[in-house]
Amino acid sequence: MGTADSPSQQYVSSGRNTLLSLAFWSFLCTQFLGAFNDNYFKQMVLLTCIGASAATLQSADQQTAVPWTEIAMAAFALPFVLFSGLGGFLSDRISKTTVIVSCKAAEIGIVGIGLAVLLVPSLSTTTTLAALIFVLALMGTHSAIFSPSKYGVLPELFRADCLLPVNGAVQMTTFLAIIFGTVCAGIALDLIRDQLWISSVIAIIIAALGTVSSLLMPHVPAAEPTLQLRPENLVMPRLVLRILLSNRPLLMAVLVYSLFWFLGGVVQMGINTLGEAALHLSRTRTSVLVAGIGLGIALGCLLAGFAGRGSRRWTVIGAWLLVTTLAAAALLGSGLCGKPASAGRDLSTETIVSSLFVCDLVEWLLRVDMTILGIAAGLFVVPVQVYLQAAPPAELKGRVLGVQNLMTWIGILLSAAFSLVVGLILKAIAGPAADKQHQWVLFALLAAVMLPVAVFYRLPALADVSEPTTEVPQ
Repeated sequence: MGTADSPSQQYVSSGRNTLLSLAFWSFLCTQFLGAFNDNYFKQMVLLTCIGASAATLQSADQQTAVPWTEIAMAAFALPFVLFSGLGGFLSDRISKTTVIVSCKAAEIGIVGIGLAVLLVPSLSTTTTLAALIFVLALMGTHSAIFSPSKYGVLPELFRADCLLPVNGAVQMTTFLAIIFGTVCAGIALDLIRDQLWISSVIAIIIAALGTVSSLLMPHVPAAEPTLQLRPENLVMPRLVLRILLSNRPLLMAVLVYSLFWFLGGVVQMGINTLGEAALHLSRTRTSVLVAGIGLGIALGCLLAGFAGRGSRRWTVIGAWLLVTTLAAAALLGSGLCGKPASAGRDLSTETIVSSLFVCDLVEWLLRVDMTILGIAAGLFVVPVQVYLQAAPPAELKGRVLGVQNLMTWIGILLSAAFSLVVGLILKAIAGPAADKQHQWVLFALLAAVMLPVAVFYRLPALADVSEPTTEVPQ
């Protein structure tokens, strides 16, 4: 089965949307609001779970304490592993814009269930938390089905020469949505306090706005309208496995993309521990380090997207910068260059202004390093994402992206296992507190993991796949 005469491929060839079109801005608004709502609602539930866990620990009933936070995180992540395949199937079976609009409409219903739970009187704390976690799992399921169509529709909406800047803008706004959604959830909970239902009303409004913006997107035809659902479509379709095994550059791109998110998961967990437990910085100062990564990613995505079509160049530059900044984080976190002067400082004497701007050289170097690390991540990931959209045959694009989404979340889940195993090994070697005090080892290991990618991996040029003609193996 080839691709030359497929209706989706014909549509790709005739696409004329650019960054100035309504298609671009409606899509950008839709995906930004979706990513914002995901992280806003997830953070709202997580903070509620943390509060409930803290209350339990302060009570006399500590033996029956439920790990609500861990359960909530698993409830959101597991659907990406279970339903990414289904999302890829639907992305090929029906119009990707139909999937997008349907998912946005479903989002209104899902957060509406969350509001209904919070409005039911006399529910126990345990029942309320269990119900909210169920709603969070529905949000994860909705996002898992949404993601393959979100990325797969781009080559069908936009000209090939626009894919790099479009993806740069998408990745940049996605990371900004993650940051703002997470921060706004905390601010909202502080303001509304016990009136948690107001937070759900905000989520419904955001979902409704996202649905409206999705309706402004141009309709695209289904890539493979006769496709039948089989059990294999829920995990790894045989056709996708065959094309990955026969197309080494595509397979390597999927693996490298999942490795990127594995690294991201470890860094996200490790930098908080490095700041607070190893370097004894305040939470505000540690948060500045995390914010530096987010800001850097946005800048890196913007640079990779709008500075030209040199995808091979950007992945190499990004990979080497990742190796360098991870190694620098290990060096600065080891204490060999000295501890930050603000380490262990009395928090009562600190103000927000002093936390942000009064730093010694070591802390400034850490902040700069984290920002450059974020820039490197943006430079690296955008061209790989573009290649994954452009390389697969048109009628398999959704399923390939579904497998990519599955591999991404496996990488994220493995990042938690990796951090746990490294911590246990450090405890066994150097004592109970070693996993915290020697957190720099984690960053040194990540630099070593990334080094072979920087040395050997070269992404094919985008021009090589702008008009895919790959035959699907039978």
